[in-house]
Formats: sequence, structure tokens, C-alpha cells
Amino acid sequence: MKITHVEATPLGSPLDEPLRWGAMVVGTKGGIVVRVTTDEGLVGIGEAGFSSEYFSTVGPIINQQLGPMLVGRDPRDIGAIWQQMLEATHMWGRRGVETYAISGVDIALWDLLGKISGQPVYRLLGASKPRVRAYFAPSLKPVDQIVEEARSAVGDGFTAMKLRVGSDIGAAVELVGSVRDAVGPDVDLAVDANMSYDRRGALQLAHELEALRVAWLEEPILSRSLTQYVDDHTWLADRVSIKLSGGESLLTRFEFIDLVTRRTFDILQPDATSVGGISEAKRVADLASTWNLSCVPHIACSSGTGIALAAGLHMILACENTPLIEVDAYGGPGWDGMLVDPLVVEDGYLAALDAPGLGIELAPDADERFAVSPEAARPTGGVLPPRAR
Repeated sequence: MKITHVEATPLGSPLDEPLRWGAMVVGTKGGIVVRVTTDEGLVGIGEAGFSSEYFSTVGPIINQQLGPMLVGRDPRDIGAIWQQMLEATHMWGRRGVETYAISGVDIALWDLLGKISGQPVYRLLGASKPRVRAYFAPSLKPVDQIVEEARSAVGDGFTAMKLRVGSDIGAAVELVGSVRDAVGPDVDLAVDANMSYDRRGALQLAHELEALRVAWLEEPILSRSLTQYVDDHTWLADRVSIKLSGGESLLTRFEFIDLVTRRTFDILQPDATSVGGISEAKRVADLASTWNLSCVPHIACSSGTGIALAAGLHMILACENTPLIEVDAYGGPGWDGMLVDPLVVEDGYLAALDAPGLGIELAPDADERFAVSPEAARPTGGVLPPRAR
């Protein structure tokens, strides 16, 4: 069996109102869909990066560089292909959109391997559990809207959720307190501060959130380098009792080394669509397990294709230290007809189907219905908020 074609395509749908995920603002729900085709007619699907808005940089790397290089390779040689792609991107940077591209191809190869072998990906990785608890992840909105969405989520069976907060400490505490009052003491609440604070602001916020029984605080400190990211969050970890999490923007397992040796975070959050695919996300989860840390993978809510969710789910089901999965509160094209049978949360849990591969398929008319224009595939220019003090 040989690879005959590799192609990346931006698919999505425009939003009537932009969504804000902390520092990121998106006007299109969608992703960069990667397809790897073989000479036997099988096609594996993956997703590269957090959003279709990255296509102008990620797409050409797949379509013009990595894809042609892989034609003729046996798609079952996932490890060798991953290493070949890593080495091929060495001169480009190895820690940027190149890794997004590698991720999309790797996910498609795992989907393909499952279809070739007739097994779901999580079993090929070494199944650890049949399902995982899901947490609800609304965007940053006015307090009354988020409270209403939180109540609705609990009514739908969710027992955990993650709230985004901005750089105003008072507003952040008000939001979390209002949601806590609305959902009661038995729902797990996490908080994502999206690097909105300096060290002192993050320390103050963490102390305020401790009284609200927050499950974890996600990378609150603005960092411009990996050294600063590790040093400042380690400084914070030594001063608070609340659990800290992070790692969604780190690329490859190598950038997680200092996080585990310094005990910076209690929870690591690699994203399969950016860290290096399912292969590398699983390695990061295993690294976390070695250091008795949890792994709660990031799954980009700016996407909505459902492919990233499936990739994250299969990796999670293959690990023992992965207690939760992030679920987008607003769906997207994957649930609007882009996928034939998208994943659905039932009673607060996500379970993988026993279908081969990732267990999802693109609808026959997906390319036609969800084509993204070149303008919509360009970044909208989300702006980091000012640091709180």
C-alpha cells in the first residue's frame, strides 16, 4: 500500500457574531482538513492547527512540501513518516506552523491505519477506558449570558466546565462566582486566563479563585518565551494551592521537558492538531504520567469540524491519566452536516465509536457546502488583552 496524494483544504462556516476565546477572536468556525489517499482507495482524514484561518501558512506546507514528499510511502509507517516530516522542517523552524502541518498529516495517518486494520484508533494506541467525562467550554461573554449557558449545560448532563476570563480581576471573580452560585457546589469549574496577567496579577487572581473551589487555573501569565513561561508559572505554582495547567501552545514533546522537571503545572494540555498529531500528544500524555501529572488535552474551540475532537478523544481513551475532554459549547460545521456522524456528548460523557479509524467521515458534499473563501481563511487579528496588575 502506498500514499498517492496528500491534500489540505480549509472548510468551515462564517459566524454571525465573532467568538472570543480569551486572546483569540474568530469569525469563521472551521479547520484545515487533511486527507491522505492511498493506491487502494482508502482515505484518512485529519486536522491541522486550531482554525481554518491559519490555512494561508499551514496549507502550502502540506500541499507543496510535506505532501509531495510522502507520495510513495507506506502509510502504515507512521513513526518513520513523523520523523521524516520533523527532519524536513528543521530549517524552517520546527516550532511553528510547520508542526501544525505535521499534526494534520499524522492524525490522518492514524485514521488511515485504523481503516486499514479495521480497528478504532484508541485500540491501536492501547485502550485504557471506553469513555471520558466531558467539560463544557463557553466563550468569553457577558456574565448573564455565560450563567444561562452554564445552567443549560448542567441541564444537559455536564458535570464540569471551563470559564474564560479577561484581564480584569474583579470581573473574572464576579463571573466565576456567579456561575458557581448558578450551578452549585458539585460541578467542577476550571478557569482559563489565556495569559492575561503579569505575575502579581495572576497571584491575586489565583488567591481569589481558591475560595470558589476552582479545579484549575490555566496559564494566566503573559509569556513571550518558553523560559519565561516556565519560570513565571513555576513561581506562581510555589505560592498557591490551586492547580495550574498549560501547554496548549507548546509544540512537540521537547517543549514540555522543563514543565515536568520543574513541576510547573499539575495538568498538561497538548493539542493533537498542533503539538505533532496523535503520535506526539500521546507521548506528552505518557510523559505526564511518568511524573504523576494529569493530562487534559486542549481541543480548539475555534475549530468546530469535529475532527480535532475525535483525534483528542481517541488519544485520551488510550491513557490512564486523562480524566476529561474539552467540548466546544457552540458546535460548528461538523455538527451542521460536514460530518456524517459527529460525536455527541451523552450524560456528560464522550465515548468513541467502534468504527475503524477515528470513527468519523466527511459528508460527500462537505467540500462544496463548507468551502472557505481565501479572505475567510486569513487570520482576523485577535489581540492580546493588556496585562492586569
